[in-house]
Amino acid sequence: MGGVKLGKLLGFDITIDWSWLLIFFLVVYTLANGYFPRLYPGFDIATSWLVGVVAALLLFGSVLVHELSHSVVARSHGTPVKGIMLFLFGGMSQTAEEPKSAKEEFWTAIVGPATSLGLGAFFYMIGGIGIILNWPEPLVAICGYVALINFLLGAFNLAPGFPLDGGRVLRSVIWAATNDLTKSTQYASYAGQAVGYGLMAVGFVEILTGGPISGLWLIFIGWFVTGAARTSYQQVLIRQALSGVRVEQVMTTDVPVIPAETSVRKFIDEHLLRHEYSCYPVTSDGHVVGVVGIEEVRSVPSNEWDVTPVGRVAHKVNSEYKISADEDAWNALARLADGNVCRLLVMENDQLKGTIGRDAVFRLVQTKLQLGL
Repeated sequence: MGGVKLGKLLGFDITIDWSWLLIFFLVVYTLANGYFPRLYPGFDIATSWLVGVVAALLLFGSVLVHELSHSVVARSHGTPVKGIMLFLFGGMSQTAEEPKSAKEEFWTAIVGPATSLGLGAFFYMIGGIGIILNWPEPLVAICGYVALINFLLGAFNLAPGFPLDGGRVLRSVIWAATNDLTKSTQYASYAGQAVGYGLMAVGFVEILTGGPISGLWLIFIGWFVTGAARTSYQQVLIRQALSGVRVEQVMTTDVPVIPAETSVRKFIDEHLLRHEYSCYPVTSDGHVVGVVGIEEVRSVPSNEWDVTPVGRVAHKVNSEYKISADEDAWNALARLADGNVCRLLVMENDQLKGTIGRDAVFRLVQTKLQLGL
């Protein structure tokens, strides 16, 4: 998943997806041209925009605190959390595995809405104090908006549809009753899709009754929730299929190794045009020094293919390209989700044992699902 890394907070990597920038602009525009001028007609244009920017920043700060609460509780239960991604309609804690129990799922899920409602109460109290102490109206307006949005965020996330927090609470209850994570995820996913379709239906009604902006927001959110519910269930099925499978069981050992001095022309003729692999390990003096594939070849003008060695254009290997044979196949798939990584090199004592690509992992998943394993 691509994005802009902001740094670390409480030990978690914080990243914003590019869609966040779009939604940030839309929120500021909506606040500066609709929400604040309507409630505070005394604000001039500059004040409305300034208040809109500050309020939008506090909104996304509130989303970050919401996700941090999930991550802290998950980590306290021993579930690894890689980081937090802020994207189009909120945020997501990037956990490396599913919760180990229904109890862990419940507490990890419920803390998010509780945090948002707590933030809402805090800003509501601060705004009330501001009114009593006669603070500047823009400051009171910001507190009022942030309180309202946190109350709405907490209430919305309590909706019983996976992957919303309320859906995760629902999954934990079903999981505790059935002792079946897959089945409980399936039912919670159905509930999530129902919530999403319901939001989209309300959005269409809003548009027809004269509320185009709010209607479009509801449709977009409903569409997102519906898709996320389906995807989350599919991820559980994939994790289940890969459970207990080591990289060594899935890796390929017949991918040709390309000497660094091989010309790009020879590499294309003898490998890219003859085999189905997307990229290949490149070696020099018996050591893997990089990987080369179509993207690297495209960077070389065709009239230089005969005189350019692949070692010059190979993507240098770092830790993100390497994996141990004993690691879980799910970890390999998670690493391969990065569009920059075409294949992982399975290494042991700095020696290449094999490679693993998305195709091999997906074939295994498809076969196991078809066999009902």
